[in-house]
Amino acid sequence: MKKRIQKLTALLLFGSLTVSLLTGCGGGNSGSSGGDGSSSSEESSESSGGAGEVTLWHYFEHEAPDLEAIVEKYNEEQDKIHITATYVSREELMNQYTIGAVSGELPDIGMVDSPDMASYVSLGVFEDITDDVGSWEDLDQFYPGPLLSCQDADGKYYGLPNNSNCLTLACNMDILKKAGFNEPPTTWDEFRKVCEKTTNASDGVYGFAMCAIGTEEGTFQLLPWICSAGGNIDTLDSPESIKGIQFLTDLVQDGLMSKEVINWQQSEAYNSFCAGKAAMLESGTWQLADIDEKINGTFEYQYALLPKDEEYSSTIGGENFGVCTGTEYRDECVDFLKYLMNAQNNADFTAAAAKLPVRKDAVSLNELFTTDERYAVFNEGMNYARARGPHAQWPTLSEAFYTAVQQSLLGEKSAEDAMKDAAATIDPIVAEDPLPEASIGGGVADDVN
Repeated sequence: MKKRIQKLTALLLFGSLTVSLLTGCGGGNSGSSGGDGSSSSEESSESSGGAGEVTLWHYFEHEAPDLEAIVEKYNEEQDKIHITATYVSREELMNQYTIGAVSGELPDIGMVDSPDMASYVSLGVFEDITDDVGSWEDLDQFYPGPLLSCQDADGKYYGLPNNSNCLTLACNMDILKKAGFNEPPTTWDEFRKVCEKTTNASDGVYGFAMCAIGTEEGTFQLLPWICSAGGNIDTLDSPESIKGIQFLTDLVQDGLMSKEVINWQQSEAYNSFCAGKAAMLESGTWQLADIDEKINGTFEYQYALLPKDEEYSSTIGGENFGVCTGTEYRDECVDFLKYLMNAQNNADFTAAAAKLPVRKDAVSLNELFTTDERYAVFNEGMNYARARGPHAQWPTLSEAFYTAVQQSLLGEKSAEDAMKDAAATIDPIVAEDPLPEASIGGGVADDVN
């Protein structure tokens, strides 16, 4: 009865949430999703050569050719199944999952944003594949954060991570060196000192820029600060979590970070940094694509890990793939997921797509990750990057968190009162359905000192 209630609750939540997240096909049948703007292969049955026809839905756009190249290679190397990769817009794909959870009309393999996977698992969209991958020796090569996003609180697997990203610190080294700092800060104490020395109110220059908007983007950038102090989303009223938010609140209240951060998306904080209006920025992997063009040589910049209090921390993004419930080709779909996420394919795909590998052993297999010092920092950060949740009611947890942080940053409530109020919303939820133990402990790779 409890599971049924949870499923209905999640279904209602996601039915109303899919539009705000833009931040007829059954398993083994045609790849068309029917009049929704998705693309499909008219000749898939002919090209399959009699092999079982498997549908794979994704919302990749410019990355689609790179995914399709791996699919085509797999189709050529075996004759058990023929996979047809079909693009479906993210909004429509999430709607199809929600509808398919009731109708049973799902693809064989589906892609999902990593923080959303737990919600769709709770709806019954993805198969438990623990018996198929739990003893797979390659699992030891996956970074803890992305891998955790595919698991539930009992450690069961419902898919495999495909790509990732994380957050690090971008520094305007011209500003830092002028203020007497030749290296990026590594601790909170050093970071605070750099902020104090580099803030120039008369020129509109702040020591630090980040996104603290009241959306999932804000949660993405805020989480590392409580985790670095030893807190987490399910311990917001702890001294550690309060310390993390108090640290950021002091930056705003002391004029070292603009109050506009509560309205800034990540792109707006990034624009401020590129314009020379912030000495440091909480930066994402995707910004590497055009940072040189935007800065246009006006200053030297350098990437470093986010500064730490008790430990280094970051947050992951990226997508996972899962085997959808009801497919008649379950074993074959799992085999493809292992193929898609083998070390070489993971290295080649993520490099081509300007994303980060989800495997440690993939980093050395593509020169982008071995020759670009910026990517080296992000790949190091993956050792400390946590999943958001995972939790079936993550949107509710996230909203309580970012709402409380905004109240603290604006001075509407003390950091302590704001975090305690958020905990009052979150604690009953996680008491009923706890977070996985690894997310509480930090999930740092075993071989990282």
